[in-house]
Amino acid sequence: MDGAKLPMGLKYRGKFLPHWPDRILGPRPGMKEMNLVCWGLFVAFLVVPFCVVRWAQIKTGSGSIRQLHSDFVYFYGVGHIMHEYPSVRLYDYSLQRKTFSDIYPARDGVYGPSPYPPFVALFFSLFARVPFDLAYLLWLGISLALYLIGITATVKEVFPRERLKISLIFCFALAFYPFFFGTLANGQLSSVAVCSVGIAIFQERHSKPFRSGLALSILTYKPTLLLLLVPMLFLTRRFRTLFGFITGTMILILVATAFAGVQIWPAYIHLLSYFGHAAGLGGHSALQLWKYIDLSSFSYAVSRGRSRAGLGILICAIGTIAAGLAVLLWRSARGGSPAQYLAWAATLTWTLLLNVYVPIYDSVLVTIAIILTLGALRDLHSRDATHWFTFMAILIFAVSWMTEAFARSHGIQLLTILLAVLGLGQLFFLHRLIQQRSQQEKSEMFAE
Repeated sequence: MDGAKLPMGLKYRGKFLPHWPDRILGPRPGMKEMNLVCWGLFVAFLVVPFCVVRWAQIKTGSGSIRQLHSDFVYFYGVGHIMHEYPSVRLYDYSLQRKTFSDIYPARDGVYGPSPYPPFVALFFSLFARVPFDLAYLLWLGISLALYLIGITATVKEVFPRERLKISLIFCFALAFYPFFFGTLANGQLSSVAVCSVGIAIFQERHSKPFRSGLALSILTYKPTLLLLLVPMLFLTRRFRTLFGFITGTMILILVATAFAGVQIWPAYIHLLSYFGHAAGLGGHSALQLWKYIDLSSFSYAVSRGRSRAGLGILICAIGTIAAGLAVLLWRSARGGSPAQYLAWAATLTWTLLLNVYVPIYDSVLVTIAIILTLGALRDLHSRDATHWFTFMAILIFAVSWMTEAFARSHGIQLLTILLAVLGLGQLFFLHRLIQQRSQQEKSEMFAE
């Protein structure tokens, strides 16, 4: 992720590093040197220690893969239910809880429900045919590949033929805490979202909007991630993309219905209602709020139980931002590449914030948002803005490594604050870009 930002700053080294101590440290580092340092640190302080510790724990019997990566228990568990039981029992919470506990007993309390749609269980029923440890390792490889595909599809469109810059992007993207530990190590599904959005943007840039919508329909595995993306397609008049999205969604629904039967959907909706209540839609959240980055969870955590005044402020803030985003998206429809990049970027960033349930591992979507933002500013030749967003990206990367611990201790999710600042910056530059285009059109009209 943040590799996209660091290289942009280094492109203008004299301004980004104006007081480099040449006499002490020698000449300013170039892109090759930065690649060597960053990849070296990544391998030496992340990859090697992680692999060594995990291997030692498993080898000595002090831990197993299912203990270390209990999040994957949910997906392996629902796959097991789909494979071994009648499909109508997939959303039987008592059966889910028993199945998860049989795989590995919960370390803290009990397992919550798995609210994913039935086609997710269908997919993981393939993994349930092999032992848990092997299934996890298979998913780890697939998850890594999906993440890299999504990043590649985006970055090669935004920064074509800039190999050193792309290399740094991959380094920071892989070292981003919500991916390395939150998604990859824990066996979560957020890499699917990165792959879906990355391919959707790639297909759009190649004038294939229907395929873009098909790729985006994969996000139905977690409907909350579509909360702003689907309205964005309508507001920006991406109607063929919207048609592709609807087609892809219908295909997934039909496949799930063909395997699980029509009766699976009422059970799914019932479990969603239960889960929504637990997530705080009914006025009280039973979630571990320090693991979540959306504004709703932020408001619960800060006040230790949201007050009416806090709820009112939250609603006003969300309403104002959502309305402003909607207006900008509508007006951006006729813009060029920079406007389209910023429209996607702002939508992705605010999807993480204007939501009801966004765990920290889903913040991996911000990697694509920042790459697109920096690409737009590069096309606009806005150096000062590029430096500012580069700094924000580096800050987000650094804070991601300690934000959960800080939120748990102090009740404040720092990543939420930084994402809000990033999102406001994206809205500001999208607004300025739209204004400039409007003034240019007026000037051309008067000139005629």
